[in-house]
Amino acid sequence: MAISLATVTVPASPRKRDAQATRARILDAAQRAFSESGYSHTGVREIARGAGVSSTLLLRYFGSKAGLFEAALSAAMPVATVISQPREGLGAALAQALLDPANAIRPPLMIALAAGDPEAAAIAARVTEEQNITPLAEWLGAPDGRVRALEIAMLATGLVSYLRQLPLKQVDSAEQQRIADWFAAAVQAIVDRKT
Repeated sequence: MAISLATVTVPASPRKRDAQATRARILDAAQRAFSESGYSHTGVREIARGAGVSSTLLLRYFGSKAGLFEAALSAAMPVATVISQPREGLGAALAQALLDPANAIRPPLMIALAAGDPEAAAIAARVTEEQNITPLAEWLGAPDGRVRALEIAMLATGLVSYLRQLPLKQVDSAEQQRIADWFAAAVQAIVDRKT
């Protein structure tokens, strides 16, 4: 008896998972949800749905909602990119990065919307200190590196809040340039300050 090759079915090879891509999708969905709805009003299922994964898989990656919030906030704070800039141009580079509409700037809203939940607020404070303030303070060095890092963080948060996140009247390009120039000069003065 001859077997026709047309009737033989070969099992499909299992689809390979791309763990890095899945993790990135989950973190992006979490950053969006936490910066739009806040920690208390965001559920794991909602984030999983936004990332196109099951909540079981999401929890396998991050352990809990708190673990996911910490990972999402950490991933959203690219201070290493900021401090890789030449010292003499940090103010201008930071202004350009923060005002570039292609950059999703989510940490200020994630932090503000987490403030009402004690667990999330503690995570936000710790992550901000570890991922943002401490590395920037070390890069700035003495004197008063931590104070100067806090000053830069406060200016950056204000700039992003007013020009990127609040639904204020549209700022025209000339106004935005004046504000960007002011911000760059203010940050650079903090970077260059010796006392």
